[in-house]
Amino acid sequence: MKRVLVLTLLAGLLTAASCDGGKAPAGGDALELSTLVQQSIPGQGGETVRQVVRDQAAWTALWAKLREGSALPEAPPAVDFAREMIAVAAMETQSCVSRVTIRSAVEAGGELVLDVLEAPPAPNCICITSERPIHVVRLRRVDSPARFTVERGQTHC
Repeated sequence: MKRVLVLTLLAGLLTAASCDGGKAPAGGDALELSTLVQQSIPGQGGETVRQVVRDQAAWTALWAKLREGSALPEAPPAVDFAREMIAVAAMETQSCVSRVTIRSAVEAGGELVLDVLEAPPAPNCICITSERPIHVVRLRRVDSPARFTVERGQTHC
């Protein structure tokens, strides 16, 4: 009986892990993501950013905004925009520990769907300084219009 229960629970967990929650189109082309920067920048102010960048001028301008008041290098990471592009997710300034993650990118149905997990601080968190979480990824260039789907989580203290 215990063995059947354990197998049933494992099957349920595997099924849940393989589901996409309806966020990304089925049968699409998953794109490999390479993280360039993922961190929370202490004391940085800023708004929510969900943006795909396909040219150097836009990348340089966005990088300048992302690095304001931080220890990030002045020059943005190099990108070959003929073959690659950048996706950026940044949360507005949070009161405490927090994280944002671009979990996947799928091209299907004429669009690029980027799945993002935003995890603001848990309600019981008390911190000395605010911070702004950002995640910057590099991926293969596609010209499809981009759409971000966002799931809210929580970062524990």
